[in-house]
Amino acid sequence: MMGRHFDTTVSLHNILFQNWSTTTTKGVILASFLAFLFTVLFEGLKSLKSYVVLQRKQNPYANKELVAKRRVQISDSQTDLLSSSLMNQLNILRLTEWRRIMFTVESALNLVSFFYGYLLMLLVMTYSVWLVLAVLLGTGVGYFFFHPINEHLMMKLSPRPTSFYSSDTNSVLVSQHGEHSRLLQSTVRNYEGV
Repeated sequence: MMGRHFDTTVSLHNILFQNWSTTTTKGVILASFLAFLFTVLFEGLKSLKSYVVLQRKQNPYANKELVAKRRVQISDSQTDLLSSSLMNQLNILRLTEWRRIMFTVESALNLVSFFYGYLLMLLVMTYSVWLVLAVLLGTGVGYFFFHPINEHLMMKLSPRPTSFYSSDTNSVLVSQHGEHSRLLQSTVRNYEGV
């Protein structure tokens, strides 16, 4: 039975599942280690989800080198069949399909993350000091290991500003291939025309 206050007892019954009970110090240490490990993996899952979100939002055709390689491969075999407008439509279809796949993966990771978070909450709700400490330490250690990886991926995959001012239109550029840069350029042009 669950208590209404935190205690340090080693007798824990039905921790997450009906048959997961401990009455010894060794059992509580094992349960605490598993709670610690689950929480570290939960932090890793959050980093994986961030990576998938960045992959979904990234345009694989924005990289000029990749586009040049793809055009060379396609232009060697299909120059007569496809014009550049058809290639753009094909790229848009591939990009849309890529984003749908990545959104499906992101949704599945969100479901797993949500379930995982509730399991950790149930561990804390056992009111065992040992399990609460294990979850807190797991969060800290997981963040310590996975946050730098997450930051590195965000720096690598996030669009960076190329320059703050365009020399020909005096407009502020937000990113090299972003909706914002086109919107700002058209706004500045409309304003200059008035």
